[in-house]
Amino acid sequence: MNGIRKKNQKTILDATFEESRKLVDESYVEEALKVSSNKQDRNRFWGEVVTILVGTIFVLLLSKSPCTNAVFDPKFNWSQSTLNFWIICNLTITFGFILYALISKIKIRKTKFLRDYDFNQKAIIGLGMSCIFLSIIMLPITASFLHSTIFEPLYVILDVVISYKVIIKLYGEEMAVLYGDAYQNHRVKKASKVADWISKNIIVLGAILFVIKDLFSGLGSISGILVGAFGPLLFMAGWWFVLYMYFEKILKGYYLKKYSEQYRQLYGYSRDEWYGDKVDDWNRMKTIEKHLKLKEEERKVKQKINQDVKGKSEDEE
Repeated sequence: MNGIRKKNQKTILDATFEESRKLVDESYVEEALKVSSNKQDRNRFWGEVVTILVGTIFVLLLSKSPCTNAVFDPKFNWSQSTLNFWIICNLTITFGFILYALISKIKIRKTKFLRDYDFNQKAIIGLGMSCIFLSIIMLPITASFLHSTIFEPLYVILDVVISYKVIIKLYGEEMAVLYGDAYQNHRVKKASKVADWISKNIIVLGAILFVIKDLFSGLGSISGILVGAFGPLLFMAGWWFVLYMYFEKILKGYYLKKYSEQYRQLYGYSRDEWYGDKVDDWNRMKTIEKHLKLKEEERKVKQKINQDVKGKSEDEE
């Protein structure tokens, strides 16, 4: 029985077409088509590049600017060889990501309805890599600010645990939407409890060490304290927020891709409107604009009819 249950247990990516419709509604499909032109996609490519380059630029600046303020202990700074290693890793991943994004733009010309999904994916990945490397570079700065190397592994563990908790929370929410009451994953719940225990104890331990030390003598602004003491956490918090905002949208795009023909036929779009690989892009976008206006007019008519029917039924009562 256990083997059968594990084999049949669905994941967030296993929903049927009918189940996926709980996520992918007509408004999302229309939004995806509205932003699928060649011009918009070129602009979004540069947006994808910016998400990874922001982190790279700040990594280079922070690695070349050692902390000389009196509140920072220079003995906790990393050696130049260690910094160079992380800089090389960052540059390698950055160039790899840009190449990956460029190749994706070329491939997606034949499936233009997926351009919004492609951008959201790349933006989350690029921003995530930027935040991870910024958090790594902030570790020695935080250690020198707090006068203890113990905070380096503490922040690494805390970043990993909170990232896991955010993903598990989002995963559970979307599973509940897709499968409703049928969704029960005891393994995920157990893992979430373990993550809760680790995060709480890490925070308590960090707070104790923070209070024990005389850290606030000679400090300036509150912002300086926050960045110096909690930098690795603050940078990752930016990625957690964006992931929270876009997780569902990325999942919608995944199912739009998985059941592309079913959704195209369901909402009544032609192959030229949907894929756009064999028609002029300007004409395609004009056709989509007219199609969406017609759909909006139809919705208004249906809404007016429903209001009239509701009004008549109320009058009869």
